[in-house]
Amino acid sequence: MFESAAQLMVGVIIVSVAFFALDLWRLAAEAARAIGERHRRVAVGAGLVLCAWLGFALLATTVGPLNDAISSVPGLPQILSLAAILALLSLGFAPAFRRAFDSVPMESVMTLFYWRAVFGALLLAAYGAGRLPAGFGIPAGLGDMAVTMLAILILALKPTPGEVPRAPVWLWNAAGLIDLISVGFLAVTVLRPWAAARGLPTNFAMLNFVVPLFIAIHIHIFGRLWRAGRAKSIR
Repeated sequence: MFESAAQLMVGVIIVSVAFFALDLWRLAAEAARAIGERHRRVAVGAGLVLCAWLGFALLATTVGPLNDAISSVPGLPQILSLAAILALLSLGFAPAFRRAFDSVPMESVMTLFYWRAVFGALLLAAYGAGRLPAGFGIPAGLGDMAVTMLAILILALKPTPGEVPRAPVWLWNAAGLIDLISVGFLAVTVLRPWAAARGLPTNFAMLNFVVPLFIAIHIHIFGRLWRAGRAKSIR
């Protein structure tokens, strides 16, 4: 069993990240249907990639020597996060990916961001348990929850029937991306020095899995909105 509140917190975060990955795979499998006959192979491939990536992130979080080895190299955690973001963004150059991503209802894409409220609550709980500094835990936790609440508000006010209006989605998406960028800045300037001074491990499940995925999806949403606006103007 868990010997402390800190261990319980880490366990809850790991389980939450795993279920977030499962929900993301569900959405990817839904999007893959737009590709046609290859959708099953694409869905299986996406699942394998997510499992491998998640497995590495969880191992790097829970295995002390691996965590220490990665954290001891200056800038390596940030390089891994940036590499993950760039790899995800490179998918946008493939027409098949754009077609699949655009085929998923915007409501389904936005509901994936409900997970940000879960992670935000966990960040606030980690701050309350003394595992995060106030300068990081409070703004990161509240920011995640605010982005989710704004998404819920936009979806609740959506005309029925009809698509989600693009203008509110533009604003929500920009706010969500700016929040993640600011959290990344706080992670480097506030969290990392604070954790290093106390010998606390880096949570790579959040840093190198959850955050890059959310950032990349936000940027892909911008691409989708731009394509939709361009198509409408051509008509």
